[in-house]
Amino acid sequence: MADTEITFTTGAVTMHGSLRLPAGSGPDAPAPAVLLLAGSGPTDRNGDSALLPGSIGTLEFLADLLEKRGFASLRYDKLGSGTTGLGPYDPEDIGELGFSVFTEGARAALTFLSDRAAIDPQRVYVVGHSEGALIALALAGAGANVAGVGLLEPLAVRLLDLLTTQIDRQLTAVVAGGQLPLELADALRLALAGAVESLRTDATLSEDLPEPLRAAGLIPANARTLAEEDALDPRELAGRLPAGMPVVTSCSVKDIQLDCADVDALDAALAHTALTPIRMTTANHVLKEIGDAPSTGADYIQALPWSAEFTAGFEGWLDTL
Repeated sequence: MADTEITFTTGAVTMHGSLRLPAGSGPDAPAPAVLLLAGSGPTDRNGDSALLPGSIGTLEFLADLLEKRGFASLRYDKLGSGTTGLGPYDPEDIGELGFSVFTEGARAALTFLSDRAAIDPQRVYVVGHSEGALIALALAGAGANVAGVGLLEPLAVRLLDLLTTQIDRQLTAVVAGGQLPLELADALRLALAGAVESLRTDATLSEDLPEPLRAAGLIPANARTLAEEDALDPRELAGRLPAGMPVVTSCSVKDIQLDCADVDALDAALAHTALTPIRMTTANHVLKEIGDAPSTGADYIQALPWSAEFTAGFEGWLDTL
């Protein structure tokens, strides 16, 4: 069936989204359903980012897979993306809302989906991509009425630990390439360690951080959001999931935004669940097939086929639900 444009509210914000029902579903034949959660930044209901000049489409692809397997789905434009935009807020207000605005938006979406007459409220699942996986874990770990969880290319460590690893790797690379003196790289590492400590101690950031760190988003306006997201430890949240809950994780060795070793550690924290791990060799972060080529990020918006490794594993998981 075609997508139906819907709205729901959370706080002062009207969220816009797409509800899709499989053929034959209705009040007399309620369908299982999946709430789809997008990744970080201004990523909309389809998985497209306002920061990239083209279509990605990951969440729309997932909605297609779900429909084929008889699942309804809801995907929506979170605050700061798509038709929802900034709602009633000015840009300078967003930092004061914190990361909780995204978890509360997802909670409202879950309630909206579960309340539809054509949906079986006992078979509602949450599937998050990238940062969306962290929100899925936060919902399920907080006792929301969730029957199972999908963690696709997930944020598998605390946010600031991941950011530290990523920046350290970038500094190592530019020093090795002769583009930055070692002493300046070490000064940036020291400043980053101080910023992480400040965020974890009192959720603040100095105005005087070096420009490369500010360019990475470490600015005072983002401090509350960064601190609140970092406080959500994926492995701790994983440990709160009910024993035997159906869970699927995915990771690809071609994903430049995460380390599969971190996802393996998340899997270990999920050992008490009914876990299905999907491990891929030729998919990028947005689940597109890139073959033997390295991922650069530019491939996210290319018209590439979707990963067959992922599709087979994910459809197999759906068939067990």
